Amino acid sequence: MGEVALKYRLMPESPDSDIEAIVSEIPGVLPEDAKFGAHEIKPFAFGLKAIMIAIIGIDRDGFATEVEDGLNSLKDVQTVILEEQSLI
Repeated sequence: MGEVALKYRLMPESPDSDIEAIVSEIPGVLPEDAKFGAHEIKPFAFGLKAIMIAIIGIDRDGFATEVEDGLNSLKDVQTVILEEQSLI
């Protein structure tokens, strides 16, 4: 089996959300076979900042769903959007 890279955009609930606290919680909500790669904070709109993240893991059935379920469980995150998925 190969590996897959998933790139997500996480949108906090408000401009006052603690971005660094959200980022620090990400590794704890991922499946055991997922690796938290790089992250970048980008201005979005009206003071909101998007958190762009990369997750790497084994290309298996249900992997992306498990990652998304974990990311959706994060406190202060309103939206999780899969931006890109590719085999590596």
